[in-house]
Amino acid sequence: GVMIINKSNFSVALSAGLLLAAVCSQAAAAVESSSAPAAAPAGATPMTADQRAAARAAAKERSANTAFNMAPLINPNTATREQLAAIPGMTAARVQAVLAGRPFATPSALHAAIGKGMTDAERFQVYSAMFVKVNLNTAKSADFELVPSTMPPARLVREFEEYRPYKSMTDFSREMKKYVSDKEVAFLERLVTIN
Repeated sequence: GVMIINKSNFSVALSAGLLLAAVCSQAAAAVESSSAPAAAPAGATPMTADQRAAARAAAKERSANTAFNMAPLINPNTATREQLAAIPGMTAARVQAVLAGRPFATPSALHAAIGKGMTDAERFQVYSAMFVKVNLNTAKSADFELVPSTMPPARLVREFEEYRPYKSMTDFSREMKKYVSDKEVAFLERLVTIN
């Protein structure tokens, strides 16, 4: 069957996913600290291997329970006014800023044009639907930070950069499946490139 994704049901699904992600933010913080080899703060007990494994499992569960926009990605450089206006979170001012500011070479350039005043939820909605694809082998950290994900931005940057150079999308997928669900990996593959 064919699933029709419209602005209303996408917004509901995305809102539910974002609420779940917010509720699980403590697990994300635990995962963030669990993969960093840095010493624990004075007086703090470092996480055990079991605690790190539990934190990773919680992060993967959060990822699996998040609703991701799997519709074809909209290119801000070629989208029509109507396509832009149909994206949840895109105000009339943001639509006009995209039309006036293009072409955008990077997510950072797009964010500079439309990101002011955006909430985290709006950013997730907008960039899940419309994004300037990031080159995994050449992009800057600031561009990786804008990739919508259930992973905290600093962690996402670290994982993206750690495995450079990527020879194929299969390399990328294999590494990301260590941290997020297969569903989120498929979502992320829409937003990145190695060419």
